[in-house]
Amino acid sequence: MTVNRRKVLAASAAGMFLASVRPLGAQSQDALSIVLPTHFILAFIDVLFAQAAGYFEREGLQVGIEEGRGSSMALQQALGGNATIARIGAVDHIRAVGQPAGRDLVAFGTVQQTSPWFVVSLQDKPVTGPQDMADRTIGIQSVGGTTETLLDIMLAARGIDRAGVQRVVVGNSPAGVDLIRQGRIDAYLVTASIAVALRKSGQPVHVWNTDEVAPTPGFCYSGKRNVIERHGALIQRYVRAVRTAMLDLIDGKVAVADALKAMERYDMAEARNSELAAAIYKENVAFLVADGRENLLRNVPGRWQSAYDLMVSCGLAPPNLKQEDLYTNRFIDAL
Repeated sequence: MTVNRRKVLAASAAGMFLASVRPLGAQSQDALSIVLPTHFILAFIDVLFAQAAGYFEREGLQVGIEEGRGSSMALQQALGGNATIARIGAVDHIRAVGQPAGRDLVAFGTVQQTSPWFVVSLQDKPVTGPQDMADRTIGIQSVGGTTETLLDIMLAARGIDRAGVQRVVVGNSPAGVDLIRQGRIDAYLVTASIAVALRKSGQPVHVWNTDEVAPTPGFCYSGKRNVIERHGALIQRYVRAVRTAMLDLIDGKVAVADALKAMERYDMAEARNSELAAAIYKENVAFLVADGRENLLRNVPGRWQSAYDLMVSCGLAPPNLKQEDLYTNRFIDAL
């Protein structure tokens, strides 16, 4: 399918956006709901562009999107029946499946094939890897959240004692660099958008991706097995809509400017500067195909195994889970 500028912008103007999630029982037979782990950012391009540009509508779907407050909250919405699916960190999904309350969760698609998280420090006092974190203070996004899990598995990957690394909650903002200068932290974890903004600002920072130490999938679509089974036809259409939308972006059928224009309805702060937004957009699109175009949305076994093994090594997952306990590729295989 070829999508031109006029079609994208028209769909943006006419497409349906549901601001909140309704209980599953209140949805029509062609509706599903998804909860995101945080407020709208360009990292959620898979959901936001597919919605704004009418890809869900062309599949006959009504997709409700809710902004969450962390992966844990997003998972609770899915487990509690208030959302069909959650878009969460793959490491959060693995951790949840390893607990009794989350055993019936299944991931049916990996959105970002590599970690979208970066470690930032100052060039004149760089934290170049876990070996530099011992007896230092690292900023994380939330206690027990994705970034703390990534920090733990990076330390485990290099044999660094987790107890010797202090953690403090730091906002996902360029302002965290000031905390480093003040000596309150030595480094902190940020999203790709902040890493891009810091690089473009010319600040003297040292930035590296967590995948360099601990390869993991980035974000995935997660839901309860019985819900995914019951709504299998809708999930299949959802996956097809997202994959079609992302391929149009990857293959250049939709220009960067047109994609960003379509998503203006979400009023994302990071998208207000067109040059910065374009750079963040390109970074996030690259995560989609980091393991090759052919693996778009696929749960790549080797990458999931890497994350799982690391999490087992530091006690964040039980040692008896099989790959089929964690994910399924049935929907992407059916396309």
